[in-house]
Amino acid sequence: GAVVLGGGPTWASRVPSESCPGAWSLLLSQGVSFKVGGHSGGGAFVPPRRANYVTGTLGGGEPEGGWVGELARDLGGGGGGSAPLARRLEDPLGGGGVLAARANLPVPPTLGGGLGARGDLPAELEGPGGGGVRLRDPQGQDSLVQGGGGAFLGGTAMEPYSQVVVRPAGWRWRGTGTRSTHRKEEGAAVAQAVGAQLRGLTEEDSVLVEAMVPTARLPVPPPRSPAPRLPVALRICTLVCRSWGDRPQLCQVACAVGRAESPVRHGAALPQGLDSSLKQWGVVAPSQRQALATRLREATEAATAALLAAEAELGPQQRGGTRAHTDVLGVDFLLACVDDALEPVALATNSQRCLETCVLAEAMGRAVGEPPGDLPRLLAEAMLHRAQCHLVEGKDILLIGAGGVSKSFVWEAARDYGLRIHLVESDPEHFAAGLVQTFLPYDSREHRRDEEHAERVLELVRSRGLRPHACLSYWDDCVVLAALVCQGLGLRGCSPAAVRVAKQKSRTHQHLQRCRRGRPPPAAFAVPCRRLQSHGDVERAAGAVPFPAVAKLEFGAGGVGVRLVEDAGQCHAHAARLWRDLRDDADHPGIGLGWGNAMLLMEYVPGTEHDVDLVVFDGRLVGAWVSDNGPTRVPAFLETAACLPSCLPADRQAQLVRAALQCCRACGLRDGVFNVELKLGPGGPRLLEINPRMGGFYLRDWIREVYGPDLLLAAVLVALGVPPVLPARPAPRAHLAGVMCLGSEHGAALAGGGGGMEALRELQGRGLVRLNRLFEEVAGDGEYEEPLLSVACDGATRAEACVRLLGLCQALGIDSPRYPVEHFLSHFK
Repeated sequence: GAVVLGGGPTWASRVPSESCPGAWSLLLSQGVSFKVGGHSGGGAFVPPRRANYVTGTLGGGEPEGGWVGELARDLGGGGGGSAPLARRLEDPLGGGGVLAARANLPVPPTLGGGLGARGDLPAELEGPGGGGVRLRDPQGQDSLVQGGGGAFLGGTAMEPYSQVVVRPAGWRWRGTGTRSTHRKEEGAAVAQAVGAQLRGLTEEDSVLVEAMVPTARLPVPPPRSPAPRLPVALRICTLVCRSWGDRPQLCQVACAVGRAESPVRHGAALPQGLDSSLKQWGVVAPSQRQALATRLREATEAATAALLAAEAELGPQQRGGTRAHTDVLGVDFLLACVDDALEPVALATNSQRCLETCVLAEAMGRAVGEPPGDLPRLLAEAMLHRAQCHLVEGKDILLIGAGGVSKSFVWEAARDYGLRIHLVESDPEHFAAGLVQTFLPYDSREHRRDEEHAERVLELVRSRGLRPHACLSYWDDCVVLAALVCQGLGLRGCSPAAVRVAKQKSRTHQHLQRCRRGRPPPAAFAVPCRRLQSHGDVERAAGAVPFPAVAKLEFGAGGVGVRLVEDAGQCHAHAARLWRDLRDDADHPGIGLGWGNAMLLMEYVPGTEHDVDLVVFDGRLVGAWVSDNGPTRVPAFLETAACLPSCLPADRQAQLVRAALQCCRACGLRDGVFNVELKLGPGGPRLLEINPRMGGFYLRDWIREVYGPDLLLAAVLVALGVPPVLPARPAPRAHLAGVMCLGSEHGAALAGGGGGMEALRELQGRGLVRLNRLFEEVAGDGEYEEPLLSVACDGATRAEACVRLLGLCQALGIDSPRYPVEHFLSHFK
């Protein structure tokens, strides 16, 4: 229902954009809609439906891309493709040099000539192995040989090759047109072929003289029959989409095989898979085929990144509109011998031919019983995600609580997504005051009066004439206040009652213990616990909660004040210290003391500790990510290390996700992004606590890096009433392992004298580490300390990430006998 096919120019109309002056919006009056289960149907839309993303067959047809290109021109909505961008991809003179210069990929040495003045050609074409010769008329073909063509044919770039292909090039040819093959010594014949091509071209077309790169020939086993085996050409077609975070993602690979003396064109042969093509070609070892597939993916994604970067530098007119961008493209390769090694050589880029080939391969597979592939899903996810980014542009978001430096990413993300943030914040001098649309200072730190605060905030909002589209909070202290304000404004969000149940830890477990329906019921994940407000409560709790047990703040955050106690005496002592030291928010801001300093005693749960970050819409799970925590430094429970993706097998991760979801639903949390902390032991998951807001510390950053989606964007979409599009089958791009740094342990190593922080920033600038600053200065001290910084390294495998991180920590003095990083990381297996 979210994707509609338009069949002709009368099905849609262009109207001036309301949000983007000088641009246009597209309104659909009719279309073909696609439903779950494979059903489709056409119909009229009354009123017309506004398109948030537009794409189609933009590369061929009339000079302006036909009626599709005209409808897609200068759109101010979510954008999508355009005829000018499609034409650039289809024109080898406009993009071939980019692949060599920016992606560092081998490409066929090429010489291009044409009749018109091509001001759009990139400077990369003047690099080694390529160039452009301007031919003013068809009779000037001699200048191709005498004025550069001869030097090209006899130059060093052509030394490895014996033949060239002369062919027309330009967006309207799309790989078709008459071509001829010549030996490079035949300069006169090449010049004659160029002249013949020029007589049928326009000023926008070009003639290419391109080295014919042969497919590498491998030794093959003796044939089963005496019939001669002819050399073959292998063309590899790759389809790539711009995925989450603007990263290229390889969607599908299809191959075509033909005769070596005649280059294989798109559509000239039925496609087949890469693995079977490599087997047929003589690559017998599975490891070698896998290595080639990996290298091809890297080359494809590097080529796409280079093309998109070059596209980003174009002006609006060259792009076909300010919002126009390429999200799906194809790159063609062949495997050749480069320096005695098999290497993908980039042949060409295109806007649609690889898509057509890969769709054909997908349909052919279904005809013989193959399960549906990932191609349609990946393309739909990429386009719908792009449409959703447009949906949030210009939306007014009421944000309750700014948080500290660990939430600084919110302001940058709001700018990138085009959000208008109206911030309610207790600190009138907060650094975010100058980074938001509206700053509303209001002291709400005494959260036991949140109903009163909500009324005051609503008065503030109304007095400013604000009409927010959504209201939410990422700051743990403010989640109940945000729910109350949401309710007062009639905006989408969880009920205040549900958020109160989740916010108060003992109440969460006691509520779940009463939830006895389900298989298993939510009660199965709850842990015995009792609220502690006095020393008398400690005695009563000791009779109900077995020891060892965990004593912690009822409304705490950041692991502050959490301690393992072996008996009632230790619990009394810990409670006495905590009630003496932590009385209100001024004693330790940001850890929940605005709710009071009540404690709870809960049964200690053995097992490994995990975070589950959930995106839930109308009670339905939309996305989930599981991360692992390293061992804590008992008796305290401050986090030491973490990794993503989880080390757990899929079935155990599924247990955690199901338990987290059931606990959230049982508490009434049906809309939002939630962070759930659990332990996983032999008997399955047990709940530690629910955070009814987006995961803190490094989690949003890590999930974006490893999987792509943005929890912040997902939270905004849910608050706007839009179910976020997230990967149905998320695949990690890398592995991350990180360690927490403490001021007490690492202050000297990270301070100016030690130079550790400067070294980390330099490494971060080179992309070798990921830093997440949690506090500007040491937060708390001794027993109540919070982590200062998260330092992480990535790797192709978890082991590689851990080895890199351990080496870094040893070099910078983060690892020590008192803080054994190797021990913390040893749990990630």
